[in-house]
Amino acid sequence: MAEDRVIVPDDRNFMYKANSGGIRFKMRTTGHFPELALIAAHDPNLCLYKITLGQETRVYNFGDKQEEKFPIGDIPNFHYFREYYISWHSNKIKIGEVGHKPFVNYDRLYTEPIIGFVLFRPDCKHSIPVEWIVELSPVELSIVPTKKFSDRLQWLPMVDGKLPQNAMIGGFENEPTYIARAEHNNSLCPGKYVPSIGKAFVAWGGREFDKQNFEILCGYNAKWIKTRTNYIPQNAFIGGRSEVQNEPLYIGRAKIDRKLIPGKVHVRYKTCYLPYDGKEVEVSLYEILVLPDDEIPQGVALPS
Repeated sequence: MAEDRVIVPDDRNFMYKANSGGIRFKMRTTGHFPELALIAAHDPNLCLYKITLGQETRVYNFGDKQEEKFPIGDIPNFHYFREYYISWHSNKIKIGEVGHKPFVNYDRLYTEPIIGFVLFRPDCKHSIPVEWIVELSPVELSIVPTKKFSDRLQWLPMVDGKLPQNAMIGGFENEPTYIARAEHNNSLCPGKYVPSIGKAFVAWGGREFDKQNFEILCGYNAKWIKTRTNYIPQNAFIGGRSEVQNEPLYIGRAKIDRKLIPGKVHVRYKTCYLPYDGKEVEVSLYEILVLPDDEIPQGVALPS
């Protein structure tokens, strides 16, 4: 599992990699209106949205220079750590306390530019400190590359039960989930890794199978685009191979029950298969992971 980090006032030069749809965090302060910001993936100096938490949480869009307010009402103060989540996908930003319905449903999320980082402000009004506890590893602002998708994708094993440093978040099920792949029935099958369970899950033959031996997809040299059935972009990332003639399997994801689930795409069957709730769920409308246009052509992916 990824390590937690407490952000304090001295951490002004740190942002957090979060370019795949969601993040969980804990927060406490004796002040008012703690802030966080969603930053563009291609430019760490470009702030896309400013979010101010409080009895009336506010989302400010720097693109259209408009602010929307969302009354909360049931959070008396922030004196004690409480765990929250923020997600951005399907044209919405959602914020809520873990285990509860979101208190923010902001539906003016633009697909471009892509969100790639989260900046947590270490103080609020009157310079009162804010303590944030964030699961993801920090990125020092001075060394963040300015080129979009700077890190090439690679599959890495878990070491001592810990996620690799650049593990790619692929979905959200009450916590960030990651893209994994594992061997199953002569196939190399893309699926998901759930940190709280410590296992990967793949979809095959109508069922969801858990795996203890698997690899994690790492890097940021990719993006998600919408597609359907067997419309596979030329630069779609090959994440595995099928048990039939070693055909390529791609990485897709889709929403189920307000959760974002990563899985596999098989061209032969014109479907994205998702491991969820013990089943192999089929969807025809989904997002697929693609490489930049200038990336080197791929062969069929094999285990490292």
